[in-house]
Amino acid sequence: MPVKLATAENGTPMNEEGKRQTTIGKGVEILHILAEGESRFSKIQKALGYGNGTTHRLLKNLLDAGLIVQDPLSKDYLLSNEILRLAAKIEDGFAHLSLIATREMKRLRDSSEETVCLCKRVGLKKIIVEEVTSHHGIKFEYGKGYSSSFHSGATGIALLSHLTEADLERLVEKVDLVQETPDTVVNKNQLRARVGEARQNGFAISFGEVTPGTASLSVPLQDGTSSFALTVVGPASRFFPKTMLAETQAAARRIEAAVGVRR
Repeated sequence: MPVKLATAENGTPMNEEGKRQTTIGKGVEILHILAEGESRFSKIQKALGYGNGTTHRLLKNLLDAGLIVQDPLSKDYLLSNEILRLAAKIEDGFAHLSLIATREMKRLRDSSEETVCLCKRVGLKKIIVEEVTSHHGIKFEYGKGYSSSFHSGATGIALLSHLTEADLERLVEKVDLVQETPDTVVNKNQLRARVGEARQNGFAISFGEVTPGTASLSVPLQDGTSSFALTVVGPASRFFPKTMLAETQAAARRIEAAVGVRR
């Protein structure tokens, strides 16, 4: 009987490492589907676009790993307590800073009338750790945990400004920059130049680089152990970033002072 090789989407045979990575990727996709509220097998299968056998096998792998559970009555699949415990542990790591930052973020939201986010780079993504949304009916609201490419927009530049030149170079050279919108900067030389400006000036500004139609102002800040960015974002037709520069920088410095960081 002929042996069928596992292949990538381009038809190239995959080695064992490639197969493991593909399986992990599919498993993570299921975790995202469950986190969004889907629990029935048919809904999970439809969202994945895989056959019954592949979907059953992936779910069994996650069950065996203790990452999901299956209700014995409804047969629904749910995230396990282990996943929830890990998520809570990650959030606890930011709890002190988030508590302090939220007070300043609310003041900044009320002053700017726009959404304010506290963000952190995690690998090749940047995530929103805390968010205080605008009171306007028309606003930009992403939600805690939202992630986007590490380099894009004012937030990405502000976060990268924390890195040394050597670390920035190692990071940028290893990856292809994702173009999230037509305005996202993906030229590496331009990115390096913008990070240099942010280091010198203490802020970054962008327009429509993560979401079309936005204007963003981001200021780097630290809590003594990790690096973050404080970002104000609103519609480009209404929000003019430089008008909030002094207040945003002052808010970032007050947050740092409250957690014991001295500049």
